Amino acid sequence: MIRDILLGIEIHGDRAAVKEAISTSKGLASFWTSDSTAMPVVGSEARFGFQGAPVPLRFQVDKIGDTGVDWTCLGEFPYWEGTTVSWSLGDEPEHGGTRVLFRHAGFPEDQPEWELSTVAMTWAKILERLKVLVETGSAEPALG
Repeated sequence: MIRDILLGIEIHGDRAAVKEAISTSKGLASFWTSDSTAMPVVGSEARFGFQGAPVPLRFQVDKIGDTGVDWTCLGEFPYWEGTTVSWSLGDEPEHGGTRVLFRHAGFPEDQPEWELSTVAMTWAKILERLKVLVETGSAEPALG
């Protein structure tokens, strides 16, 4: 059985600001990890470094559009190879903002539940930092 992480957050900011934050080096470095390299170009490689990690986390950019950004993990991190990350963007009509439906899909059945749950918690923290960045214009990376 394949397992997924699904999270949602409402951001009081426009979709273009969210899209820029999740698709550029500057944006990603502002809320995820300061060691981020990404271009808003389909087919490019996004790389994320973390203190103490022996290798960077690498994704192929599969989609960039007004409705979101999709990536596929290129490997190295245990259990992550071939998993997909989708940042789906929709309207949040009450405040004129953006709803982000985040999905990290395709984790294998043999990944320990504890490990998968810590990945989910980390993503939740990262989404909260994205919200702070878009709503205030300033945030600290969630990870270093």
